Amino acid sequence: MIVKIEGFANGGYGIAKIDSKTVFVRYALPNETVEIEITKEKKSYTIAQTTKVLEPSPFRVKPKCKYYGRCGGCNLQHATYDYQLELKKEAFRNVLKRIAKIEIDSIEIEASPKQFNYRKRVEFKCRFGHWGLFKEKSNEFIKVDYCHIADNQINEFIKKYRCSSLNRIEVDDFSNINADEMMLDLGLNKPLFYKKGAFSQINREINLKLIEELKNTINSLNISTIVEFFCGIGNFTLPLAIEGYKITAIEFDTKAISSLRRNINSFELKNVRYKKINLMEPFKLKDRFDLALLDPPRDGAKLVSEWIIRKKPQYVIYISCDSATLSRDLNILKNLYSIEKIKLFDMFPQTHHIESFTLLKLNKNRASS
Repeated sequence: MIVKIEGFANGGYGIAKIDSKTVFVRYALPNETVEIEITKEKKSYTIAQTTKVLEPSPFRVKPKCKYYGRCGGCNLQHATYDYQLELKKEAFRNVLKRIAKIEIDSIEIEASPKQFNYRKRVEFKCRFGHWGLFKEKSNEFIKVDYCHIADNQINEFIKKYRCSSLNRIEVDDFSNINADEMMLDLGLNKPLFYKKGAFSQINREINLKLIEELKNTINSLNISTIVEFFCGIGNFTLPLAIEGYKITAIEFDTKAISSLRRNINSFELKNVRYKKINLMEPFKLKDRFDLALLDPPRDGAKLVSEWIIRKKPQYVIYISCDSATLSRDLNILKNLYSIEKIKLFDMFPQTHHIESFTLLKLNKNRASS
C-alpha cells in the first residue's frame, strides 16, 4: 500500500490518510511518498510501518545505527538534526492545541550540544551474557555492541565486560562499578550525590542549559519562597537554594529523599526543607509560596495542578517530559493562569521525546472573581 505523508504526530509518526482514516506511519517524514505495511488496525486509526521510501524528503538521511528500526530506542535518526527540532516543535504545538486548546504560533527550542553519545545512563537487557535491548513494544532481544546515543564510556564498558545481573549503567559507575552512590556534576563547587537507582537527567549538557534557564527566569520574578514538587535528588533544588531562595522540596521516592538530604547537608544549606509526600495521591500542604516548581514523571501532575489552583501561588514553572500530560494539566491551570513563556529543550536527540519549560503567571482578575 502506498501513501503520502501529510504531517507529523507526537510519538515520531508520519501522518497519512486512507479513506479519511488517519494512519500513523513509523519512520516516515512529512511530504514523503512511502510504501507501508499495516501493523495495527484500530476503530479510529491505523498504525503502519514504512517498508520502502518512494519519494524521500530532502531532510531524510541514512541512520548511523545498524540496529535502527529494530531497537526501540531511537525513532528519528532518519531525519537531519535541524529537521528533528522542527518536527518536535510541530508535534508539541499540535498536542497543546488538541488537548489544552492552547495555540502557539512560534516556539523556541534549545538544541542539544551533543546529537549523539549524550546519554549518561542506559538500561540494557541481559541475555546469555550479552548486552542488548528489546525491540519496541516487544520482548524480542536484540544484542547490542555499540549504542550511538550512549556516552562513549558506556560503549567502551560493554565492549570490555560481559553482562550479568547488572543492566543499568551510568557514566559515574566507572570509578567503582559496585558503588551504591553516584555523583552528578552540575558545575557547582562540589558534585551532587545520589543513590544508584534514583532518577537523574541523562543529558548533562542540556540539563545545565535547563538549570540556567530556570535560574535566570526565577531571578527576574522578584520572589523569595518556592515549593518544588517532584524534586528528586535536588537537580534544581540545590542550584536555586545556592541563589538564596527559601525552598520546600517534596519527593516520595526513598532513594531520592536520602540523596537530597545528603546533598543539603553537603552544601550546608539552611534555606531548604524537604517533605516526603506521595503526589500521585490526594495530599495536604498548607503553606503558601510565591512560586510552584514542578518536574513530574511522564504521568504528569494532575493533583499538584489542582493544589495550585486552590493555593494560587503567583507563578508556576512546569518542566515536563511529556507534552500530552503537560497539556492535560495546563487545561486545569489555564483557568487561573496565563502562559508567559514556553521553551523546549532537546534532552533526547534522535528520538521524538522533548523536555519543555513553561512559565505561568496568576491572572489576578480571574483569581479574585
